[in-house]
Amino acid sequence: MGRTVIRIVVGIITVAAWSLLGFSLHGGLEPRVDVRVHEASGRLMAQQALACLETGGDITIVARDTGTFKNPATDIQLASFRKEIAKAHGTIHSFHGLRVDPLRAIAVPSSDFMDLISSTPEGSVIASFMGPPVLTAAEKARLGENRPAIVAFCSGNKPESVDLRTLFEQKLLQAAVVDRRGTGWLATEQSIQVDDPEQLFLSLNGTNLAGLPPRRETEH
Repeated sequence: MGRTVIRIVVGIITVAAWSLLGFSLHGGLEPRVDVRVHEASGRLMAQQALACLETGGDITIVARDTGTFKNPATDIQLASFRKEIAKAHGTIHSFHGLRVDPLRAIAVPSSDFMDLISSTPEGSVIASFMGPPVLTAAEKARLGENRPAIVAFCSGNKPESVDLRTLFEQKLLQAAVVDRRGTGWLATEQSIQVDDPEQLFLSLNGTNLAGLPPRRETEH
C-alpha cells in the first residue's frame, strides 16, 4: 500500500514537471492579453493616420521592438493597424522599432523624432505607438514649416503628464488615440468591462480637446 502511494505521488510530480517544462518552452506563464482591446487601439490609430494622410503620402511607424523584449500587446496592436491600412490601400513606408526596456517609461528619444520629422515629407504621416514628440525649444526652432502629420498613441499617464493641447497648437501633433484606462477617466472596474473596446479610447484630432483631463504639474 505504501509503495502504491509513493508511485502515485511520483507520477503526479512527473506530470507537473513536464507541464511546467511545456509552459516554459512556449513562453512561460504570461499574463492574459485582451486581444480585442489592443486590436481596437490599432484600428483607431489606423483611422486617424488615414484621415491625416494626403494623396501621394505614406506612413512611417514608430513602435517598440518586440524582438528583444516580448510584448504581445504591441504585436496585436500593430497587426490590427497594418490590416486597417491595407484595407484602405494605404502605404506603409517604413517601420522604426526602438528597443525599450519594459521597466522604463515608453517614449521616443527627441533626437530620433527630430530625424523622423526631418526625413518624412509633408503629406505623409508618422504613426507613433510610443507617444507624441517631446522636444526642447531649440529642437522645435530647428524644424521647418513643411512637416509630416504626427499621430500618437498615448497610454499610461501621458495624457496628463504631456501637454497635448500645446502640441496640437504647435502643429507637432495632428491626431492622437488616448487610452482612458491610464488617466483615471474610468472610475470603476465595471466601466472598464464594456462590450465595445473602442470605448476605452478617446480619438483626438485637435478639434475635440475639451475631453482631455487637466495636465498634472511636475513636482519640484
